[in-house]
Amino acid sequence: MEVMALALICGLAIWLQNYIYRKNAFRGLKYRCYLSQDQVFEGEEIELIEEIENRKWLPLPWFKSEITASRWLEFAGAQSQVTDRQRFVPSFFMLKSYQKVSRRWKVKCLRRGEYAVEQIVLVTTDLLGNLTLSQGAEAGAKVLVLPRPLEEDEIRVTPRSYTGDIIVRRSLIEDPFSIAGVREYSQFEPMNRIHWAATAREQKLMVYNNDSTSRQNVTIILNMQSREFEQFKTIDEEVMENAIRVCAGLFQSTLVSGMPLRFITNAATDDSRTTIATNEFWGPEHVESLWQLLARLRLKSTEDFPIFLSDNYHSITSTDIVIVTAYLSERILEFVYRKQAEGVRLRVILLGEPQAGLDVSGCDLLQLVPLELEKEAAV
Repeated sequence: MEVMALALICGLAIWLQNYIYRKNAFRGLKYRCYLSQDQVFEGEEIELIEEIENRKWLPLPWFKSEITASRWLEFAGAQSQVTDRQRFVPSFFMLKSYQKVSRRWKVKCLRRGEYAVEQIVLVTTDLLGNLTLSQGAEAGAKVLVLPRPLEEDEIRVTPRSYTGDIIVRRSLIEDPFSIAGVREYSQFEPMNRIHWAATAREQKLMVYNNDSTSRQNVTIILNMQSREFEQFKTIDEEVMENAIRVCAGLFQSTLVSGMPLRFITNAATDDSRTTIATNEFWGPEHVESLWQLLARLRLKSTEDFPIFLSDNYHSITSTDIVIVTAYLSERILEFVYRKQAEGVRLRVILLGEPQAGLDVSGCDLLQLVPLELEKEAAV
């Protein structure tokens, strides 16, 4: 009888503590998960902070949070499981009554993009480990990882003239501050254009001859196609990641040169087929907004690049153009030579080898080997 009574009491105690934990395990429990920064460059480290507060008398001897995040967020010291797109990180705690615990994870941002803590599941058990309880927690902590600008002396945007303007072949309005000489009066010039010393010397009315000038500005064009015959989704993704880093470095160099900047590409930040063409502007805020745009670019082209160049030919009116591309073709070179014939300074940054038999002698070409860029990016 005593044994039966003892077994009954033990069974009742086990049932009672199971009932108490089932009803109260997640009551008075506050969990928060957030990132220390919302914007960093790839390769930099941030912190993911977990805060758990047990606001009740019931202790939680075994508590676990299961964090699901992007595979490109690397948790230092964590025994995480990685799939093609996600990383699963377990985190274990022991909570006493009315106790608050916080944990900081070092997180390395491996690649550009917009990432978030996608899902959090909280798991706990009773004192004896007989009961397993789970509950979802609020996720959504986000970080925007900007592409790391490739800082090479050769990859820079430099002005042709440090006075701000350059001479062009023709313009609707002549620059009154740029004097190229004198010429004979044609009855259409105002009186303040008359060069009196030259008039006295030549014994006929002579006027100032002014040059046509234009403000120096640059358009950077990114080709999101990694190969000439490529439909939509990028095949050589690592090559295009390096091309994006090159563009980020070009954007950064304009802060030193002081040239207004415009960016266009046959890519999008979503699944639409619209291309990107930004307004022309200059300054740290503009460059940062372009870095953010690069961070969100999808690795898929929205339009065949030669067709894209043809469609935007007349809207590209900058004095300087830089094309960043993984391949060259005769149709791309046709755009290059036409713009050069109009007096535009155009440079091509090629990530790879030009096609055999392609004549690039008339092109200002900078060739970058993708493998070397990958090693540089990994540092």
